[in-house]
Amino acid sequence: MIAAAALPCGVARAASSGPELRGEATLRTAIEIEDGDVQLGELLVEPELSGEVTPDISWTVIGRLRIDAADELEPGDPGPQDGVRSPVNRRLFIGDTTDLELREAYADIYAGQWFVRAGKQQVVWGQADGLRVLDQVNPLSFREFIMGDFEDRRIPLWMVNAERSFGGVTAQFLWIPDHSYDEVPADGTYAVTSPLLRPQFRPQPGQNVRFAEADRPDRLIVDDDYGVRLTGFSDGWDWSLNALYAYGDGQVLRRTTTPQAVTVTPDYERTLLTGGSVSNAFGKATVRAEVGYVTDRFVLTNDPQDTDGIFETGEASGVIGLDYQVDADLLVSGQVFAGVLTDDAPGLVRDQVTGTASLLVRQEFLNDTVEVEGLLLQSLNQGDGLVQLGATYKLTDAVTLAAGADVFYGNRQGLFGQFGEADRVTLAVTYGF
Repeated sequence: MIAAAALPCGVARAASSGPELRGEATLRTAIEIEDGDVQLGELLVEPELSGEVTPDISWTVIGRLRIDAADELEPGDPGPQDGVRSPVNRRLFIGDTTDLELREAYADIYAGQWFVRAGKQQVVWGQADGLRVLDQVNPLSFREFIMGDFEDRRIPLWMVNAERSFGGVTAQFLWIPDHSYDEVPADGTYAVTSPLLRPQFRPQPGQNVRFAEADRPDRLIVDDDYGVRLTGFSDGWDWSLNALYAYGDGQVLRRTTTPQAVTVTPDYERTLLTGGSVSNAFGKATVRAEVGYVTDRFVLTNDPQDTDGIFETGEASGVIGLDYQVDADLLVSGQVFAGVLTDDAPGLVRDQVTGTASLLVRQEFLNDTVEVEGLLLQSLNQGDGLVQLGATYKLTDAVTLAAGADVFYGNRQGLFGQFGEADRVTLAVTYGF
């Protein structure tokens, strides 16, 4: 992904002589380890065109063309799955294997002390890597579960993103009228089956199970999302204070039971996320932490006395990380994430306290032309996890070769273990232009 980051207020802008085209084209394949089936056979092209209207107004447009000949990650008609996007944020599907998307399109405007980015974009909050506490502004695509960079998995949204500095503090204001939400495959390799995320039903004889159409917010202003963030630097610490009033990006799956049928109706619920983050460097070590509190968390329950299968509570979550730069070429990074429901109830499918740990090791060789990386994600509750191994080689300034492996293990009912049969190896070649 080649999205340009928002410049903070007061940063000088360089003049541009005219529109500039750049981008990447990637050929990628994934082969399942267990049976040798081709899981992914993809051509991904992401062109970026940028230019300048005046010295204070510039623009960027980023597209995405995806052709996946294997068609194992989003098999069949992708229309219903894309229904989680707003009408202005839809992809164009060409058959079962090809889709086109306006990935990002925004204008950067400098007006006095204000910097405004208006249009379709990504906004990144928080200090955590791979685990989200505050980074909740953009929904995610789970087409390949949680594999891949957040920058590629985030679904950009149409919004107004305004920043201004007040002394040593920068204030950011978000207005998001784009009602798009997480994309979770209904079928395919990474369709969710874990009872932690999907209701499990044992219908009685003659009783059917059906999923109703999702009830999606669509009112302008009333159903829009709003965010505020303050950032600054004090006594060596980078810090932020965050607040996001938004609809949760994941569907709340409520059930209705009659003698004839069990009906599951997905909908979306308002939440208020508040929290903050800090980070500081101590020699070779960097400490990162963030905390957040969500006022309304909707958790699946198997309590037979519960009428809709959903328990509403609050949740406090946090992550603390330590990055250690052993030398110029070796980085070791560890994180511990925890979430605590403020209330408990009979039949909850998840524990009241949950935890996940991660360990990342990254080594560079041959003057940064070769990079080898290993990532471990471990559930502290279910005992399942994911190991990701990868290596990249910069063949030339324009061409990069990559190879990797994704291996799931542990409890098949867990978040990671549910994909125990989807272990894979990947190969890719990327050309930058």
